[in-house]
Amino acid sequence: MATIGLKDILAIAEQESAHHHHYYIGVEHLFIALTKLQNGLTNAILEYTGLEPRFVRYSIRQTIGMNENRRFWPGFRETPRTGRVLKVAQKYAGLHTPSERDLLLAILDEADSVAVRVLQEVGADIPKLRQIAANWSTKARADVPDVPIDGYVDLNADERRVLQRMFRTHQRIVVERELAGSYGNTRLLVVLPMRPQRAEARVVVKIDERSAILYEKRHYDSYVKDTLPPTTARVLDNPSLPEDSPLGGLKYTLVQPLGSTNPIDLRAFADHATPEDIGRLIQHSVYQSYAGAWWSQRQRYRFGVWREYEHVLPAALEIAVMRPSTQTSYTEISPLGAWSRSEDIEIGQLVDLRDFTVQKVRPDKGTVQLSAGSGPEAVNRASKVEVIGLGDEVKEFRRGELVPRLTGRVIRRRKEILLEQAQWLEPLFDLTEQNLPAPAPLNSLPNPLLHVNNFLERRVSGYLSIIHGDLHLGNILVGPAGDAWLVDFALTREGHTLFDWAVLEVSLLSTVIGPRMPEGWDGVWGTIRLLEMVNSHNADLVPQGDPVAQALSPIITLRKVVEVNLARTQQWREYHVALMLVALRGLSWKNSASLDVRRLLFLTAALSVDYVLKAEKGVFSTQGMSELPTDGTGTRMPFDPMGGDTPMYERDSPEN
Repeated sequence: MATIGLKDILAIAEQESAHHHHYYIGVEHLFIALTKLQNGLTNAILEYTGLEPRFVRYSIRQTIGMNENRRFWPGFRETPRTGRVLKVAQKYAGLHTPSERDLLLAILDEADSVAVRVLQEVGADIPKLRQIAANWSTKARADVPDVPIDGYVDLNADERRVLQRMFRTHQRIVVERELAGSYGNTRLLVVLPMRPQRAEARVVVKIDERSAILYEKRHYDSYVKDTLPPTTARVLDNPSLPEDSPLGGLKYTLVQPLGSTNPIDLRAFADHATPEDIGRLIQHSVYQSYAGAWWSQRQRYRFGVWREYEHVLPAALEIAVMRPSTQTSYTEISPLGAWSRSEDIEIGQLVDLRDFTVQKVRPDKGTVQLSAGSGPEAVNRASKVEVIGLGDEVKEFRRGELVPRLTGRVIRRRKEILLEQAQWLEPLFDLTEQNLPAPAPLNSLPNPLLHVNNFLERRVSGYLSIIHGDLHLGNILVGPAGDAWLVDFALTREGHTLFDWAVLEVSLLSTVIGPRMPEGWDGVWGTIRLLEMVNSHNADLVPQGDPVAQALSPIITLRKVVEVNLARTQQWREYHVALMLVALRGLSWKNSASLDVRRLLFLTAALSVDYVLKAEKGVFSTQGMSELPTDGTGTRMPFDPMGGDTPMYERDSPEN
């Protein structure tokens, strides 16, 4: 194991400090530097005690954050605590220059630093860690054992490294199967860990890009773990993050009765369940289980729609990066500005991006996605800008970091991106027209592409609560007894209560209803006609015996849940604004959804625009989705699947 001198460690600490725009050396920067030493003693000790150096490093970075202020001094000053730590390290070194071990021991002895507090948060036993560090042989290595992996699921080399690191203390593991509900590059695996002479409880392992796994674990600890029902799945241990792999993994508990068969995700459950069973599971096993801690913990909330929903749409701008020049005039753009919801920026215009945050890094494409911030709330993911043409420079960007300045030329705007995605639908109508011709009795629907900015600029009265943030069928696991629990909390946050239900309705349309449609535009239009009956609260008129009509049953049940979460009783515009924008997200699913499903989502967005415009003209009554019970005097009371009281709303407050 190589010996690294204090001078080199301080140089790395300065780089870390500069990266965060701190320009001082704190104990946290020193410890991060120790975790960046290849084959270093600190990493070996962390790995030996079951801690992931990369996760510790990430957690410290998330805690210290980025400094947005300018510095007013030269060089890198040491904090008083850093000065004390360096003196102790020199004491341990005696007449020699302090080594990595000396500095690590001094940091662990200084118990009130950010680094030590974060170590404690991620489960480190500081006295034990210090004892191991003091006695560690410089020739020792914390090698990950080659744990045998059995099963019939194909795994690549990186995925195997993640699993072997995660189950390093086990004799072997069996990857029994893959849950089919995951999207993108994410994999959800059911794993049976084996000890000598016995098997442990099965777990669900999520494998994804390293940055996504890091974000999800920290996010879970901050927002989720203390709000879950007692019987639901939980994240076990810290993430598995091999240093030489782009992937990471998280381990979830697998909730199931003793001796029962394995659960499946709701996406697979829907393949053999009746629509009525799907609806009952959503209402009782999902909503009733989580509402008490999540959706029912609501506060009145009046918000600009863009703050909650802009992030589901494509980037507001796509720019080709270029070197800044003092001889060139640029339009300065800052996060959260109205520019992202208007057409003030032209194609070909030169722009100067200021103080954006890295949201995604795509090294294989040489691109990064910038946004307003790095936090979990939706507004931090607004103002998206896709930056292309970075080449090898993409390696200089890291998710969550602040980019003080970046210049480029506008290649496309959201308007052009959405139009291109809509053209993939092979439409039989002109996508530049205000209205889309439709079969009778609909006759025509408004073109949703032309209403995006208008909807984003609206202000809506709603409720704010804890929401899952990605409530599609693949993130709902179903046990053999009909119980359900959620997984994948990477996007859980405080947000608009109806967001989850709009996402779930789009998932139902894609997974349950879409496959039952007759093929082609005729089948899509027929389904839209049925969905229009649901929107108009004429669900009783939906024809019986039609497989598509029967498949609408879980949508009708979901709308009953939505009904009790409307901020203003029976004022459905709040929901249709959300549904329109979430449905448009489906246009980009060219590689994961069928052509007819994407057509269905496009026309669903059009149908929601139609509802909102007609409701504003007073076309629809305030009739609800169900025959509502009365209070004994003949006055109808709001339907509540939870069986509780529904609060009074601001019935006469203005709503745009």
